[in-house]
Amino acid sequence: MALAAALLGGCRERKMEATVDSGHDIYMARCAVCHGVTGEGAGGMYPPLAGSQWVDGPPDRLAAILLEGVQGRVGNYQVVMPGWGSVLQDTEIAAVMTWLRERDGKGPVTAVDVNHVRVETAGRNTFWTPEDLRSLPIR
Repeated sequence: MALAAALLGGCRERKMEATVDSGHDIYMARCAVCHGVTGEGAGGMYPPLAGSQWVDGPPDRLAAILLEGVQGRVGNYQVVMPGWGSVLQDTEIAAVMTWLRERDGKGPVTAVDVNHVRVETAGRNTFWTPEDLRSLPIR
């Protein structure tokens, strides 16, 4: 029994590492051009992600942003960020979210978490505004 628990724990750790690694790879291919290699933001146009309340806050909000995008004033930034929901699968979005959040000591996000937001917000075909996101029901 203890051996099985140890083996399962090791599998979970390797799966988390794979998710974080794939999240990093997807981030570098899709997000780094605007948000910077380490999430530091760029040129006063793209907000930093490291330590961001939108990244470190409720995962449902970040999933909504990545699925449909966001437009409006976010702090000192006037942002227009496209959604990736029609391009990336839930597993890929969850991997990016996990990589971003893990760097700030936050917990992982699963494809089930992302899919919940996708289903709950189905039919939405426009950017979120920061006000919309603040009023989004959070589980």
